[in-house]
Amino acid sequence: MLAFQSCNPSPNQQSDLQLINSQSSSYLLQALNQIPQQLQQKAQAIQQENQKLRNENQVLQSQVNHLENKQQELINEIHDLRQLIKRVYKEGEMSVQFLKNKNTILENNNDSLEKALKNLQANVQMFGQLKELSELMKQGNDF
Repeated sequence: MLAFQSCNPSPNQQSDLQLINSQSSSYLLQALNQIPQQLQQKAQAIQQENQKLRNENQVLQSQVNHLENKQQELINEIHDLRQLIKRVYKEGEMSVQFLKNKNTILENNNDSLEKALKNLQANVQMFGQLKELSELMKQGNDF
């Protein structure tokens, strides 16, 4: 049968246990002392990463602002071009209307001149006859 050992440790075992306890405590204290340093190092790493991200964010925000300004400039330029097109179109319409009116006036003048020319051509013979008659009358008075 198995012999039952007593629960009381021997003096050698007690000294071994005390040594192990003190070493464990020492390791535990060292580990606990290292935790704040590790946390501080992690906090510093996180702060550095945060600063890096802030810097990148500022650069990106600057680029976004630049692009928004460029976009606004292009929108303004498009608006100006639309106004210019409307103005040119309106001026073109006015110019066309002016030329139409001028053409109408010139057509009326041409019609009047054509009628006058036809009248003169029709009356040339009569004027010629009147001239001959006038000359005959002069000659008749001379006699």
